[in-house]
Amino acid sequence: MAQLPRLPSPWTPEQIQWLKRIGLAIFVLLVVFFFWQIRSIIPLFLVGFFIAYLLDPLVDRLEERGFSRTSGTIAVFSVFFLAALGLALIIVPPLIDQILSLVSASLPPSGRYYLLALQAIDFVETKILKGEIPVFLEQALQRVLEQLGNFLLTKLQGAISTLTGLLSLVVLPFIVFFSLQVVDPIRERIRWWVPTEYREPLSELTKEVGQLVGRYVRGYIVLCFAVGVTETLFLTVCRWLFGIDYVLAVGIFGGATYAIPYFGALLTTLIGGLVAYTTAHHHQILCAVIVAAGLAVINQAFDWLIMPRVVGRQVGLHPLTVLFAVMAGGTMLGILGMLLAVPIAGAVKITLQTVFPKHFAPMTEETNAVKMTTGNCEKRGEEQ
Repeated sequence: MAQLPRLPSPWTPEQIQWLKRIGLAIFVLLVVFFFWQIRSIIPLFLVGFFIAYLLDPLVDRLEERGFSRTSGTIAVFSVFFLAALGLALIIVPPLIDQILSLVSASLPPSGRYYLLALQAIDFVETKILKGEIPVFLEQALQRVLEQLGNFLLTKLQGAISTLTGLLSLVVLPFIVFFSLQVVDPIRERIRWWVPTEYREPLSELTKEVGQLVGRYVRGYIVLCFAVGVTETLFLTVCRWLFGIDYVLAVGIFGGATYAIPYFGALLTTLIGGLVAYTTAHHHQILCAVIVAAGLAVINQAFDWLIMPRVVGRQVGLHPLTVLFAVMAGGTMLGILGMLLAVPIAGAVKITLQTVFPKHFAPMTEETNAVKMTTGNCEKRGEEQ
């Protein structure tokens, strides 16, 4: 049977190339659309994978001692899960009650802190401005307080009562467990996609950045827990002496915000002093001074004595760079951005040091002497 002659393709090579590009563009758009539709669950998986990333070095150490990947994952995950569950059962119920009470105290018309804000406005009118604040400004302040309080109360109640929040608490441990098993394979798969000539340098860079970020985050988690416990114990003593409220809420808030350089300690001190002044049963002013001073001393003690030993100075960022990074992170992503600002800035610095090593090389005394000598010779030549 004679074969039929092959017909020439109706598509030119250029058209086929364009068809491939259009197909790739459609595929990318579909992927973006898919992730946009499921955007509500993406943070849950990111949190689970990040926890697994922090626990992965412990699993690696168990593997080095003869454990299989599965048995090491089960051991590390079990300890982490039981510890987290125990803390949650002990701390979460009273913490929720105190936060709800604290938020309710900020709501109009009879909230304690709402009335205190009105008193502050009246003080500014009569004592500082010697007159009245414009009506529109006073109304604007009241609206801000009302909207802020209602927003916080709605978000908190929604996070506690919604089925999605409960489902997240159930699903998150499974995400962490299975992520622990795939951290290393994913890392190897990403390494395989890198071109051979860039594989080793990029592998060293990512390893160094990963070690820095992991060490920083793990160290700060320990520090935040220690700061929260210390401040809660200190506030408990103040409660015994003066009868203040919201001890657990302020202590945990201080521990959580300790990861925000400078701003966290300042905010905790201000809130602690305000809570002490407004809830103390007697000697309000003395209580506020003691609480604010005590919280400030605790934060400074951890900054100067404990943090260098736990975290070290591996990030090596100038304080001005830290302030800029924290404010930029807060502008872009809010509280989450402020928490992630310093490790991201440290990772950027390590990357730049690797890419531009000469620019970041330390200036030695010999180099400075050569530069000074060269500059003096040039200056003498110009004078002559």
